[in-house]
Amino acid sequence: VNQVIGIDLLAQSLLPAIKELAQDQHWRVRLAIIECIPLLASQLGSEFFQDKLGPQCMSWLEDQVYSIREAATKNLQRLAQEFGSDWAKEHIVPQVLAMSKNSNYLYRMTMLFAISMLAP
Repeated sequence: VNQVIGIDLLAQSLLPAIKELAQDQHWRVRLAIIECIPLLASQLGSEFFQDKLGPQCMSWLEDQVYSIREAATKNLQRLAQEFGSDWAKEHIVPQVLAMSKNSNYLYRMTMLFAISMLAP
């Protein structure tokens, strides 16, 4: 995709829409966006992805809907496969481990699920 339209144009046109839809009140819309993220990540590259969409991927781990949290853990697993274990250790694991201090037990359980998905 980025070879055809360029990464700058992609960032200007597609990222605002993704960020808006990622916060949609309907959980199925958020789920559809999550499922598109790995393909988009492979096109954007790790640095650009981490800067623009990394925080959003982490926030899905604290969604109120279980299906979103589950899809977010699978999403992190696919991202770790795409960008490699070193990238995951540096960018994903510390943020996921920080969730262990969350007062909500559901989010702490999600943290455990995410770690188990990231383990080799």
